[in-house]
Amino acid sequence: MLNMIEDLPDHVIGIRITDKLRAEDYSEQLVPLVNERLEKHRKLDLLCCIEGEWKGMEAGAAWQDLRLGLGKLGHWGRMALISDIGWLENAVKFFRVLSPGELRHFDSDDYEAARQWVCEQDRARINISLDAESGILLLEPGSDAALSEDDFEAVGEIAKDHLKNHQQLRGIMIRSRRLPGWQSIGALFAHLKFINSVHDRIGKVALVTNSPMGTFADRVLDPLMLAKIRRFDYDQNDEAMIWLKD
Repeated sequence: MLNMIEDLPDHVIGIRITDKLRAEDYSEQLVPLVNERLEKHRKLDLLCCIEGEWKGMEAGAAWQDLRLGLGKLGHWGRMALISDIGWLENAVKFFRVLSPGELRHFDSDDYEAARQWVCEQDRARINISLDAESGILLLEPGSDAALSEDDFEAVGEIAKDHLKNHQQLRGIMIRSRRLPGWQSIGALFAHLKFINSVHDRIGKVALVTNSPMGTFADRVLDPLMLAKIRRFDYDQNDEAMIWLKD
C-alpha cells in the first residue's frame, strides 16, 4: 500500500510504503501525480520511505513500476530511499552508479536528512565562472566529489546563455588537482550531452590538473574533437590562460 507524503516542495514526490504494492497504487495515485508535476517541472525528485519489511508488489504493480521508471527515465533527479532493510541498502550501493539521476539510501533515523537532500535547490558542486569579455569559461570541480548531472546541467545553462549572443566560447579551463570522474552513468550521459551540444562552438580546452586523466584527454581526445585540447600541470594556471587567450 502506498501513501503520499505531504508538505514537500512541488518538485518532490513523496511516498510512504506500508504494505504490498498494488497496481492501483501506481495507476490511481503515483502515475497521475508524476504526469501532472512534469507539466510544471523538467525534473522531479523522489522521497521514498519503506516502513517495516519490504512486502513486495503485485505483478501488475511491477509492470506499472517498470513503465513509470523507463518512461520517465530522464526526468528523475534525486531519489532518496529510506529504510532499515539491509539488502535494500546494498542494492542502492550497487545500482546508484547505473541509476539516472542520483540515488541514495538513508536509515529511518535519518529521515530529516533525506528530506533536506531531495528538497535542496542549489545542487551544483562545481565552481563555475565565465569571463564574458574574453569568452573563457572556468570550471573548478572539487577533487573529492565526483561530477553529477546537476554539475553538467549548471555548466550547460551558463554556456547556452553565452552562446545566444556569441558565435563561440573562446575556451574552457577545467582546473582540478585531481579530476574527480563521474558520479553515475547519468552524469556521464549529461557530460556527453553537453559536449555534443557545444563541441563545434568551443575554441580550446585547457585541462589544468595533475591527474593522469588529463594526459589521456590530451593525447586521445584531442584528435577526435574540433576544439584543441591541451593539458597543463596544476601550478601552470597562468600559462594555460595565456594559451586560451592566444
